[in-house]
Amino acid sequence: MFDLLFYISLPIAYILHDVEELLTRRRWEKRHYNDLVEKCPNFISLFSAIKDLNQVKYTIVILEQLLFLVIVVIMAVYSDPMPMCALFWGFAIHTVLQHFFLSVLFRSYYPGLISSVLLLPYFAYGIYSLLNMYSIVENIVMAICGLGVIVLNLALMYWLMKKFGDL
Repeated sequence: MFDLLFYISLPIAYILHDVEELLTRRRWEKRHYNDLVEKCPNFISLFSAIKDLNQVKYTIVILEQLLFLVIVVIMAVYSDPMPMCALFWGFAIHTVLQHFFLSVLFRSYYPGLISSVLLLPYFAYGIYSLLNMYSIVENIVMAICGLGVIVLNLALMYWLMKKFGDL
């Protein structure tokens, strides 16, 4: 089920997804930023923080998240897999919901959509395995915690990058 290969593949899936975002986000933002703010006005401060990140800062955010994920995967291999399972849930929920929702909302490509589609079988296998390994309650708690950690970590990193000024 959740073997070493599955653990190691989570950072690889993350890299695949975030490299696609890194390569496509600037161009997409230039074309769609005003529409994004108009269609999702409650998230203007988040969109503004992301838009203000240059490629160097965005790469730093990606690398910090990758380092965090690798540490959690190492912890899963040698001791407790639950934090990694929680991050898997968070990554799966974030990737699928955000990218599919925004692609449907804009009726066009949204950065990260291609990798989200390619990762669907991986997410389906992981979710199936987690549902067989843990109770429904444990899975719900892991999903909420994993998504919460990802959201809080991103918020902290965007805030820190804003404080750094120009890099």
